[in-house]
Amino acid sequence: MHVLLTNDDGAPHETASPYIKFLVEAIQKYTNWDLTICVPASQKSWIGKAHLAGKDISASYIYSAIDQPADSSFHGPFSHPNADFSKDPNMKEWCLLDGTPATCADIGINHIAEKPVDLVISGPNVGRNCSALYSLSSGTIGGAMEGVQHGKRAVAVSYAFEADSFNDPKILTEASLISVKLIEKLLSAWDDRVDLYTVNVPLKKDLKLGKTRCVMAPTLDNKWMKSLYTAKSESPDQPASDIVDQSVTHGKIFKWTPDFDSVHKNLGDESVLNDIRAVEQGLISVTALKAAFKEIDDLNTGELIIE
Repeated sequence: MHVLLTNDDGAPHETASPYIKFLVEAIQKYTNWDLTICVPASQKSWIGKAHLAGKDISASYIYSAIDQPADSSFHGPFSHPNADFSKDPNMKEWCLLDGTPATCADIGINHIAEKPVDLVISGPNVGRNCSALYSLSSGTIGGAMEGVQHGKRAVAVSYAFEADSFNDPKILTEASLISVKLIEKLLSAWDDRVDLYTVNVPLKKDLKLGKTRCVMAPTLDNKWMKSLYTAKSESPDQPASDIVDQSVTHGKIFKWTPDFDSVHKNLGDESVLNDIRAVEQGLISVTALKAAFKEIDDLNTGELIIE
């Protein structure tokens, strides 16, 4: 089986993208999958399934040791694949694109992969992607959805970290083993109604294959309680303006300040084990999705008369 791996956090980095090499190691160690990696050249979180319309995309290549998942160092970037590093069995080639996760899925499937792709894995995301608020904005889920739009099965994987488990190698190793085994399980009984699965793994100290429960859970349909932005105080200085038409070169500033705490505290109906409630309980959540907006079937028939 040929797998394309992408993400929205980019190439290995100790803070921006510390999880993906652990998954790469687990795939190499526990499966016989052929693996092609194509990720954004820089962090692209919160971008959904966007493409950079009209922008030409350039590729570069890096090489990183497979058996050192906590080591974010790499050789490169190179403008083209490097023959010497490509032949080294201890090194893994990564294609970096100056685009989005969806860009990486498209180009990875159609141009980078040397043979047909069977499955797109997007992630592991640094942070949870449960509830509608996160899912609709997630570049990780967006990358998986783009894979579906090219006729591939896809799984989006996210690691819900706590302050004391952000980069614990032991927990990340276990999370990646679980992720691989879970993906194998999903593939073995893939429901034809499903386009993609989104998986959230809580990075708990007691996380353990065979012991930590894994549940199918619906996405919590939640809303923002307030703006994601805060208006910055006006500067006493007048903004710079053009001497001819008085147009300003910059104006009022709005700072990115989403209230994540309130999202995590609002778990929805207590009688429903949704994705965010499952993760809060230390469970692994799996949600089956269609790569489409929900429709209200009984409203989408008939003619509208406008007079």
